[in-house]
Amino acid sequence: MKVTHVLGHNSNWNVDSYLNHDIGDYFLITAFTHGIDYDKKKTIKGILSESMIDLQFYGKKSSGDISKGKLSEFPFHPANCTDSEVTNVYFDTCLKRSIKFQIEKGFKNIIIPHFYENEEVSDIVSTIKSINQYIIKSRVEGHKYFMTLAFAHHVIIDRSKVEEILFCCTDMDIHFDGFFITCENKPEAKKKLTTDIKILRNLSKVFKTLKQQEFETIYAYANWDAIIMLAQTDIDYVTIGTYENLRKFDIARFTEDQSGGGSKGFYFSEKLLNMVKANDLTIIRDMGQLNLIRNEKNIFSDLILDPGYAWNIHKPDVNKNYLLAIYRLLNEIAAISNLNERKNYALTLINSAIQTYNSLEASHIYLNDESCNYHLNVWKSYLASS
Repeated sequence: MKVTHVLGHNSNWNVDSYLNHDIGDYFLITAFTHGIDYDKKKTIKGILSESMIDLQFYGKKSSGDISKGKLSEFPFHPANCTDSEVTNVYFDTCLKRSIKFQIEKGFKNIIIPHFYENEEVSDIVSTIKSINQYIIKSRVEGHKYFMTLAFAHHVIIDRSKVEEILFCCTDMDIHFDGFFITCENKPEAKKKLTTDIKILRNLSKVFKTLKQQEFETIYAYANWDAIIMLAQTDIDYVTIGTYENLRKFDIARFTEDQSGGGSKGFYFSEKLLNMVKANDLTIIRDMGQLNLIRNEKNIFSDLILDPGYAWNIHKPDVNKNYLLAIYRLLNEIAAISNLNERKNYALTLINSAIQTYNSLEASHIYLNDESCNYHLNVWKSYLASS
C-alpha cells in the first residue's frame, strides 16, 4: 500500500511532510487546484516521478462555471464544451485526449477521468466499455491504466446498482490495470463521517471484488473512515488530505462556487479515531484529561496541544498532525497480512477509542457534534458482523 498525498490548496505542507518528516509515499495532483501549469510549480517539480494526476471531469460542463477552479485551463476538459450538453461522443473524445495528455507528461499511472452520474448507471457502464476498447487498441507499454469510478450517493447505497457496475468492471474483456475509486458519502449535519452501514457494506464490496479479480485499487479523497475499508481488504493507494474537501468527495465542489466557513480547526486524535474541535480541547485541558487524547511521538501534536498555541485551521502544524497520525494508523493496519487478524486489530483500535470516550465522560467531559462518538459503535457493529 502507498499512502498518497492529495495535492490541493497549500500542497507545500504535504510535500514538506513527505520530504522532511517521511509522511506518505506518493502524490495525487488535483487539476482543480493546480491547473495545466502544475509542472511549473517549484513545490511539485521535485515529486513528479512519484505522482499521478486527477483531471476531475466529475462535474462535466458545469465545472467551467466555478470561478476559483482551474479545470477550464485543460483544453480537453468538458468544462470547455460550447454545446448545450456534453454528448457521449464528445465526452469519449475528451477522455481519449486526457489519456494522451498524461502519457505525454510522463505519468506512469494513468487515471482515466469519469463523470459523476446522478441518474443512469447504464451511462456509466457504457463509458467504461467504450474506453476499455480504446485502451485495448492504444495501450502504451510501461503505463498502468486506472478507470475512475465516482459513486454518487444514490448509487453507493443501492446494492443492485453497485453490482451492475462491478459486473461490467470485472468482465473478462476489461483491460484496465485498476480502478480509481471515490464515493459521495453525505454524512449527517455537523458530522465528518457517514454512519450509513449500507455505504460501508457496498463500498467495501467494491474494493473486495476488484482485488479478488486482481485489479489494483486507488481509494481517492478518502477520509479516515478508510480505516474500515483497509481493515477488510488490501488497497494499493489510499489518499490522505489536509483540508476537508480533499478528504471527502462532494460533487458540489465541481459544479458550483463554494466558500469555506470560519473554523479554528480540528485536532485528529489517534486514541479517539476522530477529529476534536479546537474549542473542545480547552474543556479537555481544563479538566486535566488532555493525555487521554494526545497523539504519542507526534511532534505536531506536541506543538499544537501546547497551552500557548494560537489555533488556526490554516496553520501547517494542525494539518500535519493529521497527516502523521493517519499515515501511522493506515500503515499499522496494512502491515497485517492476514485479513482476519487485520480486522480484529481494527476492532481493537475501535474498542480502545470507545473506552477513551467513556473515560472522558467519566470525568464529566461530554463532546458534541463532530467531536463526539457518533461513528465508532457503527464501525464496531459493521466489522464484527462482516
